[in-house]
Amino acid sequence: MKQLRAFEAAARHGSFKVAAKELNVTQAAVSHQVKALEEALNIKLFHRRTRRIDPTPEAVAYADALGKALDLIERATADLGNRRMDGTLKISCAPYYGNRMLLPRLARFHAAHPGLKIMPEMDSTVIDFGKSDLDAGLRYGAGSWAGLGEVELHSDLLIPVAAPVMLEGRKPPLDPSEIATMNLGYVGGQESRWERWFATVGYTGVIPATFLQYGNRARVIDLAFSGHGVALGDKRLLQEDLDSGRLVQLHPHAINGTEAMYVVFPKTPAPDPRVIAFAEWLRDDLTRE
Repeated sequence: MKQLRAFEAAARHGSFKVAAKELNVTQAAVSHQVKALEEALNIKLFHRRTRRIDPTPEAVAYADALGKALDLIERATADLGNRRMDGTLKISCAPYYGNRMLLPRLARFHAAHPGLKIMPEMDSTVIDFGKSDLDAGLRYGAGSWAGLGEVELHSDLLIPVAAPVMLEGRKPPLDPSEIATMNLGYVGGQESRWERWFATVGYTGVIPATFLQYGNRARVIDLAFSGHGVALGDKRLLQEDLDSGRLVQLHPHAINGTEAMYVVFPKTPAPDPRVIAFAEWLRDDLTRE
């Protein structure tokens, strides 16, 4: 079985090195397993070039059939091993989102799924499932990441927010021309969001604001909390701060963001049904509000 897996991965990627990374073994181990399979079958499966490997025509057909067979085995094994919705799932999540949106909901999820426990790992780094024991992660972006399955939780609905001190005695909504004079924060690469907000609200004047770039959206919201600038933030994510008065929505106009929050997990023919159940429950709970 090790020989078959090594060959199928090498043929699919056209590389011993990439196959080794997928299988979490050394490149030499993959090469050895393929050579052993060639000897057992008494057939040459690859033309070994200086910097690449090319599967023979026979190997291409064999790899295709073998891949389908391995997928069938994986699905059957997953179905057998994951019938019960119990155990522990390790879920990676950025602290900014996790503290606000995930943790307040865990008690309700555990009540609905008493045999299944979610163990959040608060970390802002992008996870590599091949190098961790994590089952899934909450990731913010445009979606469609290579090698990952995904369930979209919700997209952004962006509104301008600031600390009450920024109003200086005025009552919202502020005129867009007033907002255009304030410090405006944005995440690097997303400066067009402010341009789009002003354009769609109908403001065509000069924007003399100082634009401040930050590395992530949590830092942009910190600018708003500090009382020194305005952020375009997701209304769902900021609703508690708006309700408490820690932040104020400066204008009712909102725009849809191009990014969304997802539950991501290793892409396989048979994803862990517990992860899917968690993702769908969280999506439904978030969008119910």
